[in-house]
Amino acid sequence: MARSYSTFADFEREEIRPGLRIGWSVDDLDEPTAQELDFDADPFEQTLWEADQEEDEEQEEDEGE
Repeated sequence: MARSYSTFADFEREEIRPGLRIGWSVDDLDEPTAQELDFDADPFEQTLWEADQEEDEEQEEDEGE
């Protein structure tokens, strides 16, 4: 579904320069494909957990060969 923008500034913020936005929009929070946000998670611990998950997946792939 195509988005519509009321001003060029809205278009620029959402499409041209999304990395410069501050915070999240309602659309970002409602997207079903978006990664689930955990506001209580420590970002450092989350990064370590994700790295452990990737290592586990790689080890499983190596064992399967």
